Amino acid sequence: MSGKPTVKEYMTREVETVSPEDTVGEVSARMIESAGHNGFPVTSGRTVEGFVSARDLLGAEDEDAPVFTVMSADLVVAHPEMKITDAARVILRSGIQKLPVVDDADNLVGII
Repeated sequence: MSGKPTVKEYMTREVETVSPEDTVGEVSARMIESAGHNGFPVTSGRTVEGFVSARDLLGAEDEDAPVFTVMSADLVVAHPEMKITDAARVILRSGIQKLPVVDDADNLVGII
């Protein structure tokens, strides 16, 4: 063990998620009501299917459309044992603001 801080030491374990079947309108309302959320991981069970951002929702033409039609499925994730410096590098390089953290079975365990 290198002694360097890992993602699991910094991640938020209580993650608000949305379902792929939730509508654009429902998720938009949740985003407005929530304090400071500008996106949500989209999960089926505990498996991360994608990420939906405020920008994705703004670009949607139909508020009754399911979120999976507008979410980003090209997902960047971290692992709990990843060094925090490596996670920071991923965030900076990708330009994303939230990095879902998944375990070896690809189950959502946190967000950073």
